[in-house]
Amino acid sequence: MTGHRTEPLIADWLAHHARTRSTHRACLDLDTGRQYTYAELFDRVTSLAGVFRRNFDVQPGQRVMVLARNSTDVFEILFAAWRIAAVFMPVNWRLAAAELSDIIADADPSLIVVDEEFAPLLAGNFSPLLIRRPGHAQSDYERHIALAAPETVFAEVGFDTINTLLYTSGTTGRPKGVIGTWRMTTVMLLQAGTSAPLSPESVTLTAAPQFHTAGLNAFAVSLFHIGGTLAVMANWDPATCLRYLGDPALRVTHTLGVPTQYLVMARHPAFAEARFPSLKVAAVGGAPPTEDLMKTWAAKGHPLTPGYGMTEVFGVTQISAEVALRNPGAVGWPASYTAIRVADENDCMVPIGAVGEIQLQSGGVTPGYWRQPDATAAAFVDGWFRTGDLGRFDSAGLLYLVDRKKDMFISGGENVYPVEIENVMSGFAEVAMVAVIGVPDATWGEVGMAVVVVRPGASANPEELLARCRGLIAAYKVPKTIKFVTALPLSAQGKVLKTQLREEYV
Repeated sequence: MTGHRTEPLIADWLAHHARTRSTHRACLDLDTGRQYTYAELFDRVTSLAGVFRRNFDVQPGQRVMVLARNSTDVFEILFAAWRIAAVFMPVNWRLAAAELSDIIADADPSLIVVDEEFAPLLAGNFSPLLIRRPGHAQSDYERHIALAAPETVFAEVGFDTINTLLYTSGTTGRPKGVIGTWRMTTVMLLQAGTSAPLSPESVTLTAAPQFHTAGLNAFAVSLFHIGGTLAVMANWDPATCLRYLGDPALRVTHTLGVPTQYLVMARHPAFAEARFPSLKVAAVGGAPPTEDLMKTWAAKGHPLTPGYGMTEVFGVTQISAEVALRNPGAVGWPASYTAIRVADENDCMVPIGAVGEIQLQSGGVTPGYWRQPDATAAAFVDGWFRTGDLGRFDSAGLLYLVDRKKDMFISGGENVYPVEIENVMSGFAEVAMVAVIGVPDATWGEVGMAVVVVRPGASANPEELLARCRGLIAAYKVPKTIKFVTALPLSAQGKVLKTQLREEYV
């Protein structure tokens, strides 16, 4: 499974920084207060790599599964696995025991590093386990590191060597393991270097789940590559995040969130007086931010920078916050090592301005899905990767993300893209959050249903909200009904789970 090439890839970044920036802070675990310099982090990673290889006999190409909350430890595990050419495999700790069992059976990991609180989810059906207790020096994890002989040599790897395995949520069927390679990582690093002003003095604040590509790659792995500092939140909440962004001692320069998180922060009482003196990039991904949200943060002096990517290929577009503000809905130009086309149902390119499926070519695209050749074959057409997302290009070459292909519905023969309606309704003062889905209709085939969370202290009349929509969007796009709820179902990344909404209302 290692796929070595004649010319090995040298990827021992931490050794380089341990020599040249030994006393520079590499990472800070905000929940426990632990922090490590590059020299200290390198020592821990080489010791942990020794634990994996000698104590647990992990071999090149074998999977090291991680079931743990956000922590600097997760990156230690990643770099230790990579050091011995093993495959880093973080898994969503919110999954049920049966779902975890299915993933374990599919991936066949050689070792699971698990937080003590999640060990019962494994139901004793797997060994060996390495138990982690965050911040506890006497945990199995810490004792092994303290006693281990370091792994001093970085294993020989090539561009096609597998280094990660990330499982999709599995909400619509059998979960798919997305294969990651050193080629993908290298392309990601090259593109990150041209899309964001990262430097060795950069400080990233991250709370994105580390079992997702955003939590691993968005200003995280790329930051370690360049020698900056990563500050990790185990759990996100708006007040704490605002405090860290404004902390003059922490000096956060980069952060990432989904639109929901930026919206909640903007509506928090502390936002009005908050100041972010060192913040350079506030990146937003996972879904297109609304124009209203973009303007709110721009008025604060920190316009949001949209991005577009997915588990199968990390970031594939590049845009500045200023350009994004002038072009609402744009997610950027194709990144420097990525080709993008918009295609119709016959996989033919559509004209500028027309909506079609976004398809990609890049060395940063996954070679396929773990042990699923049929799913892999279906994901590609003539060398282009099918994203399942709908988008369009404008005359300047900017890509606009219109919606997920599966979220679009057809009403009276017209394509309806829920995100357009959500953008309008989210600007209403009474609306805290909104998600639109298509529901069956005897006359039109499908019509829209808006599922709305009302802002605290506000009241809303459904007929009034619909009437205001009619003046802002075409009549066929206006939802037929509104359903008020106390909360929308959200994924670990903060995305609205429309699959759950459709299961409940369709």
